[in-house]
Amino acid sequence: MKRSVTIIRWEHFRSRWRSASTYTLAIVLSLSLSACTTTTKNLNLEDHVVMVNGTGDLTDPRANIGDPSSGRHILFIPYDKLEHQDYYFHRLFSAVKNAPLSPEPGSRKRILLFIHGGMNTAQASIERVKHVLKYREEILKDGTYPIFINWDSSLTSSYLDHLVNLRQGRLAEDWCCGAWKELGGWRHTGAEIAGHIARVVTTPAYFMFDVVRGTIRLPVDIYGVYAEMISTHWRKDRVDGTRENGPWAKMENCEDLYRDARVGMTPRADRMLCEFSKDVSSAHPIAQGLDKKSQVETALQVSRAIFTFPVHIASGLVIDAAGTGSWSAMHRRTTVMFNRDEDLWSQYPRLDSSGGIALFMTRFREFLKNNGGKDEWEVVLVGHSMGTIVVNEMIRQFGHPLDKTNVDRKPLFDKIVYMAAACSLRDYLNTIPHYLEEYGDQHDGQNGPKMYHLVLHDHAEAAEQFLGLSLPGSLLVWIDGFFARPDSPLDLVAGRYQNLLRTVHLHDPPHIRQRVSLKAFGSGNLTKRRNPQDHGDFDNFPFWKEEFWRVTDKDPFSLQRLRPN
Repeated sequence: MKRSVTIIRWEHFRSRWRSASTYTLAIVLSLSLSACTTTTKNLNLEDHVVMVNGTGDLTDPRANIGDPSSGRHILFIPYDKLEHQDYYFHRLFSAVKNAPLSPEPGSRKRILLFIHGGMNTAQASIERVKHVLKYREEILKDGTYPIFINWDSSLTSSYLDHLVNLRQGRLAEDWCCGAWKELGGWRHTGAEIAGHIARVVTTPAYFMFDVVRGTIRLPVDIYGVYAEMISTHWRKDRVDGTRENGPWAKMENCEDLYRDARVGMTPRADRMLCEFSKDVSSAHPIAQGLDKKSQVETALQVSRAIFTFPVHIASGLVIDAAGTGSWSAMHRRTTVMFNRDEDLWSQYPRLDSSGGIALFMTRFREFLKNNGGKDEWEVVLVGHSMGTIVVNEMIRQFGHPLDKTNVDRKPLFDKIVYMAAACSLRDYLNTIPHYLEEYGDQHDGQNGPKMYHLVLHDHAEAAEQFLGLSLPGSLLVWIDGFFARPDSPLDLVAGRYQNLLRTVHLHDPPHIRQRVSLKAFGSGNLTKRRNPQDHGDFDNFPFWKEEFWRVTDKDPFSLQRLRPN
């Protein structure tokens, strides 16, 4: 009895110590980057948000300071674990069931699951939800009910996890003394103590290794991003070409485009645009916006890159040193929201995953099954950036039909939308094409789930700079350049236009190609009102509307940027 009391007290102390130390470090490290802010309650977040922390536990999104009903949110303060999960899910799904959805006649009601990307604090993800829900009435009138999957992908907390808590993908106590921990009792307590010692001993070494690695790799990093920026500008599309009146207009065979002046960003884009315009069987639906940057914009971009070069040296060191470890920790968080460490390392492992999003998806499937199923509900998955990694995991674990005996074999997800996907091409090709093939009609290329790729123009990817001071390139350029350490072209991210174009021929069998569309937005100030211009710009548009994803409209770039009320 005394031993059990000791363990409980140690567990309480360990949890408090880890939380306090980690978040104290986070606040100290980040005060120079961002001030703490508060917001006031103006929406019922619990009707639209499912949120998890860095260890995969469900958390209460209503507030992180004071009483949950206060609606107050402060940066870098952890959110409390969600109590009364059954009640929370009951309220959430009751809100879905009773929402005044107004789909078009003959259409099903739609549930849209939105998963944000990396480098977002929990508080920032709440602010995004509040911004989007200003248009709640408009979204509901479209027959769509949005549910936001929020996860802590903060750069600061992720790097501190890498620096202090994680060793080779495991918590320090599992890394150093996992065999003891599994035995339980006093050995479990001993493993926890040894884990803290391991943290203290190895953290300085990890930090020095990050700095040394970033310093050694700095010339390679700088060369990579500048080479990317220069090579992108060599791939210049022709602004006088249009989808209705391109150089293919008088061509009998799209093969001729390989020796003609290009309209697309690459010869592959030329051919795909030509095939789609001529209704070639098994062609990918594709639309590409144009680069309409003026000479002044281009000159300013080049001048900024030249005159801020000294700053790029310092920022490049920080980005490589901190970003690589943060990317690894964020990648881990996309898995623990489904399978927590306890699911894998416990002496008596659970048969069902205990991660917060796994629990939600289980209840979500039950709700659909008990309320009309797929005959009444359409389910859309929208992932932005690293959210696409979560999307892929959702599909693999929960995308099967609600009733495995159903002869119709209707899959859970009807439409899948990637916005600037940070998942690798390998992860994408190992998940989505198989899903489309499994649940589609080989005799009808339009029947079955559909896949939509939304990407920035390559010029916009290469030109993006955070605050005008960082190394040039979007987050996806950085991931390809030095965060992810790709071993082959298939390890590059799926959300860059040039990467996708090199792999579209791998969509096999050919009949699924008609269900995989690509939309590359235009770049330049002249296109800004109707085209996202940087990696974080996608949710400033009505991403819940199918017109935003489709390329089959006469003007696929007609939707305008959202305007706050």
